[in-house]
Amino acid sequence: MVLSTIDRSGLSISILLSGLALSSGLLIPAMQPFQHVNFRSSASSTRGSPCGARMCGIIAIFDPNLGASELEELTRSLSTLLSHRGPDEVGYVGGPGYGLGHTRLSIMDPAAGRQPLTSDETGSSVIHNGEIYNFRDLRAEVHEARHATGAGDFAFKTGSDSEVCLPLFDSLGNDVASKLDGMFAVVLASEDGKRMLACRDPVGIKPLYRGWSADGRTMFASELKCLVGQVEHVEEFPPGHYWTPETGYVRFYSPEWMTPLLAEEATEEVPLELPMGDASRVRSILRSAVQKRLMSDVEYGLLLSGGLDSAIVCKLMAELTDMSKIKSFTVGMRNSPDIMAARAVAEVFGTDHHEHLFTAEEAFSILPQVIYHLETYEPELIRSSIPNFFLARLAGEHVKVVLTGEGADELFAGYLYFRDCPDRPSMQRETLRIFDHLHNVNLQRSDRMGMAHGIEARVPFLDVDMLAEAYGKLDPTIKMHVDGKMEKHALRALFDDGDIPQDVVWRTKAMQCEGVGTDWVSILQGKCEEVISDEEIARAAVDFPLNTPQSKEELYYRKLFEEHFSGMDKFVHVWEGGCRAGGAPWENNAYTRAGLKNTQQLVHGLMEDEAATP
Repeated sequence: MVLSTIDRSGLSISILLSGLALSSGLLIPAMQPFQHVNFRSSASSTRGSPCGARMCGIIAIFDPNLGASELEELTRSLSTLLSHRGPDEVGYVGGPGYGLGHTRLSIMDPAAGRQPLTSDETGSSVIHNGEIYNFRDLRAEVHEARHATGAGDFAFKTGSDSEVCLPLFDSLGNDVASKLDGMFAVVLASEDGKRMLACRDPVGIKPLYRGWSADGRTMFASELKCLVGQVEHVEEFPPGHYWTPETGYVRFYSPEWMTPLLAEEATEEVPLELPMGDASRVRSILRSAVQKRLMSDVEYGLLLSGGLDSAIVCKLMAELTDMSKIKSFTVGMRNSPDIMAARAVAEVFGTDHHEHLFTAEEAFSILPQVIYHLETYEPELIRSSIPNFFLARLAGEHVKVVLTGEGADELFAGYLYFRDCPDRPSMQRETLRIFDHLHNVNLQRSDRMGMAHGIEARVPFLDVDMLAEAYGKLDPTIKMHVDGKMEKHALRALFDDGDIPQDVVWRTKAMQCEGVGTDWVSILQGKCEEVISDEEIARAAVDFPLNTPQSKEELYYRKLFEEHFSGMDKFVHVWEGGCRAGGAPWENNAYTRAGLKNTQQLVHGLMEDEAATP
């Protein structure tokens, strides 16, 4: 196997956005050079899509106090802050008291994906970030409904999935949100501005914020940075809801399984393995979810972490497509578990595999960029986002769409602290608790690090049918760690059929900041301590009375956050106890604020094969 090392000069976002950065008081960190390893050279190819690709950002301003020219100027100006989500063009449409802006990264067929889209019939307009997987079925429903009433065909102008929102909004009003299957943040407005609706997908895969002021201004944006200094109040738009001025927030996604507890006690003996019917159903649903996310003609890839979840996605992709055309991507430190495990999976399934090996020093150097794009000071999230930043940067050189294994740990209790879960009710409560925070933890990391480099991440484990199965049909007892069984035992057993390497199927769960290497976090924390003085940490409670930093590492992150988002600290989600496991209803013996207590449990046989790593 021949390996080649490639150097690339970084692109300075501060140059691209310098005009707005100065006017908004945002200092945007510059990208840094990096190296990566390419396992197999191959000519890149791009296949045209009738829908185009929607790696994009959206912003909407509803303000009765601004005129048309003022609305357009402000909307276009703030749209520039989202240019990393779509640097190729900025679209705008406005009406009485409102302006809709959209930034887009065009790959193929620019006309098809250009937004905002406006209905020729009614003048209603839409801006949309994400993918609506059932848009063809919805178009057919629109066709049938209109013919039944004698209205005739709706004049679709593009093949875009976004456009189907227009006839649905005009005919169904607020019910449009419940019809959409996908990952989406959508804002719709009637031509006269008297009707508007915003909605976000059930899980919160795509980001959306809402801001408002007492003078009547309401804003929506893909990222928090667009709202800095523009409104008095900001909140993250809750997943599975729509919002109108008349109704406020209304939950449109409310399955029965979202109740916090099934039953206090099992009424009968529950098997500790997946029953055959359940196993077949889980595999079928997950395979369909992967297939749904491959419905794109643009070239896509796979973020291959080296863990079980992305390996399962890889296996299912292999059943559905030619893997020799699939590029996979992994990051880690030299000889790290993720690097070795991902390499084994890539070899088995024949992907065009790419790696980036990073150092703790490199990780420290990109912290300003990570925090600017991530829009948080939460330490656990920042640590885990550093490998994601490198991963997205690597993938962004090759593809624009990637599949990931995000969400499986929430559905199947995959984190190490679940080993201490005492009973069935606690298991159900805790898996639902961390699922409820996916949108401002894992999915925030996945979206922001991906969009920082122009790639869209798709998450088959979080398909709504998979959610219904994992939370509504599988008994929580199946997820328990009893009789020495390891985390996600049922899921491991389901896919232990000889395809995925055994060392990967039964590899100990590692969070992303752990699996890429076991010592880089402590080195990173040491470097943070070098730049924060004892005097600074002593007065941290005075400088930051809300969510006061408890270490020099946390204080350094907070100071970087304040450089870009002064006054926005109250809008940041912080884990209770300083880590994901801190809010569990049992004593946590796995994690502290500083990370995993015992990294030695992550040592794996694959790490010993040093000779295989360049």
